[in-house]
Amino acid sequence: MQLIHQVRLTLIAFFSYMVMSGLLTQAGVILNAVADQLQLAPALAVSIFSWLTGGVLIGTCVSMYLYTRFSIKSLLVLTYSLLLVLLCILSVFKPQHYASVALIFMVLGVACGCGLSGGAVIISKIYQAQRRASAFIATDCAFSAAGYLFPTLAGWLLAQQYPWQYSYLAVGIVGLFIIALVVCGDSPQAHQVKASKAPDKSADTEEPYSAWQEFRSLLCVRVLCMATAVCLYLVAQTSFLTWAPSYLTSAFALPPDQAGQVVGNYWGASIFGLLLSVVLVNIVPTRLLLLSASVIAIGLTTAMVVSGSPDTFVSLGFAFGFLTTCIYKVAISLGTQQVPNAPPMLVTLLLFSGSVGSTLAPAVSGVVVSLSHEQGALWLSVCCYTIMALLFLVTILSENKKGQSTDWPLQRAA
Repeated sequence: MQLIHQVRLTLIAFFSYMVMSGLLTQAGVILNAVADQLQLAPALAVSIFSWLTGGVLIGTCVSMYLYTRFSIKSLLVLTYSLLLVLLCILSVFKPQHYASVALIFMVLGVACGCGLSGGAVIISKIYQAQRRASAFIATDCAFSAAGYLFPTLAGWLLAQQYPWQYSYLAVGIVGLFIIALVVCGDSPQAHQVKASKAPDKSADTEEPYSAWQEFRSLLCVRVLCMATAVCLYLVAQTSFLTWAPSYLTSAFALPPDQAGQVVGNYWGASIFGLLLSVVLVNIVPTRLLLLSASVIAIGLTTAMVVSGSPDTFVSLGFAFGFLTTCIYKVAISLGTQQVPNAPPMLVTLLLFSGSVGSTLAPAVSGVVVSLSHEQGALWLSVCCYTIMALLFLVTILSENKKGQSTDWPLQRAA
């Protein structure tokens, strides 16, 4: 029974990551359909996805408070029930106005971010430290698997002349599974904070000061370089995967299902790339692995942009996902090494920087496309990858000047 209970909770966590992936990774495939419905140019319509990613950011921040006050079970049921209602509204009523779709997307993002945090809390509660890292890598694989499944499904539905909302409704089926699994049994209890009868004056005065001092201690050149690099990575990745299908459609007249295949190829191959990275971090020095993957990202994206063949472009999507998906995780690890005895706030800062990048990417790339064309967004990704690699290099060179070792493996960083 204990094993069944653990499997059930693990599936809840996996499905929460799949819901997040299903909502985010379809953007590039359904962009033109969304633009047609809103009667906007794709360069303007793409900003609608910034409301979705911004909502995820808000939901993640709010959940840090909610999971200390309420049970995981009740929050997950409420979160995914709200998500199902919103997806049904989106699919049945098919709102035509930008403001109404933006509002639905933002609330969807809030619900999704809160649900994802619940999945992460479950993993942290049911697995011991030795197995927790493997469990989180498995959740990344679930995210990538959904990143292959849902964009592929979206391309097929659009090719069959179905509305783009149906591909989002399919994500709701996963949310329905989560609700069913949650109500079928108990969930672990998060640490809940109870209100004290008497106020603690020392907490009111010392904690904000210590938190501010902790934050100030992180404001060094190396940490700022790593945070900026993580942000640029998400801008580059999100922009490329958002506009690659539109570029293939406009430049080579590919149908939506074939153009969207590049997104599925990326996420499908990234599953195996994540598994390979687990082995490589034990063999290759962290900094060498990070710089190598960054250079590969620059080379592959450049080759895809200058390629005159749609088949080559789509095929290179496999290599792009397989060889570069480790950048984010390794960069977070290297970032935690920039301050001795890295506090939790450092990890939070790096993750927040990545969230800012994914939120800004649709709007920034939309401006670039409006000033040029779809290929301009792809060149934006190349530029962001290049600056990112330079920031990684600056950080590593700064470490050498400080006399720090450059051969720490990833596990010691964790």
